[in-house]
Amino acid sequence: MNISSKGLFLTLFMGTSLTTFAYDKPAPVACDVIDVQITTIQLLDGSDPITVPATNASDCLGAFDGNNSLFTNPGTSTPAELGNNPGTNLGYDEDGWMNKEDYQGWWDGPGAFIDEADLLDLDGDGAVDDPGWVYVGKDEGNGFFGESSSDGSTSYDFIDNLITFNNCKDKNGNTATCVGGEAVSGNWVYNPPATNPEELTNLLGGDFFDQVAIVFKAGNAFAMYNFNIFELGLPPVLAGDFNYAFTGTWDISQVLGNHALSNISFFARDPIDATSVPEPSSWALMLLASFFLYRRRKTKV
Repeated sequence: MNISSKGLFLTLFMGTSLTTFAYDKPAPVACDVIDVQITTIQLLDGSDPITVPATNASDCLGAFDGNNSLFTNPGTSTPAELGNNPGTNLGYDEDGWMNKEDYQGWWDGPGAFIDEADLLDLDGDGAVDDPGWVYVGKDEGNGFFGESSSDGSTSYDFIDNLITFNNCKDKNGNTATCVGGEAVSGNWVYNPPATNPEELTNLLGGDFFDQVAIVFKAGNAFAMYNFNIFELGLPPVLAGDFNYAFTGTWDISQVLGNHALSNISFFARDPIDATSVPEPSSWALMLLASFFLYRRRKTKV
């Protein structure tokens, strides 16, 4: 085989290999709110979990090419990035990538999943420019580990195993390790403390989170999903109130091209304004009515 023949052979071989590789590993596609759902709600006052109609995520962003692990997380931003405000992980403007404006073209607004009307002055600097996203923690395959928030005098460490995954399947429907294995779908559990510790409610000004967001990373891409507590028709959780636990399903087989889940990150948004709670949708009212009707029946029994 002469040199030109070898070159042609290598070109054809490389082209065939790259084409095969591309077909084996489909590119990520646009997310769908049905990818992540809630299936049970439990008020942590001793009540049993209640099965509800499968409820989709409120919104989603992605899928995006890239590695979300490379971005600065809240609580680790430098004074140069924040002006006079050190990283506190309390949702301040520019404190972590979820709080950055029009970030990388991934969202069009002052932060992920929010618009200008949602901004508040959380850091007390006189500017209403804080998106409010708090980095709660991450699971890279060894369980969920909570992050910390601090205002310089009060600190709070989010609990480990706040979110867990189970009943996970690979792209062929076989049982798989949920995070860091071959899983592309499964179930999730969000199980917070029954009531919020005083340190946390003090940091959040007595209010609690109005939205949560989960970021699924697989292959060289990630997708983001959020749930808005008001859209579920649930009353806000304030200081001394019982929290809600949730379970649900997740499926990234389509959005992230059948790549296995490598890590998840969890965020929550402070604050809620309990004096101006938006009207829930008709679907949320039906969900709320069935939830409390079931609890009332169980109480009578």
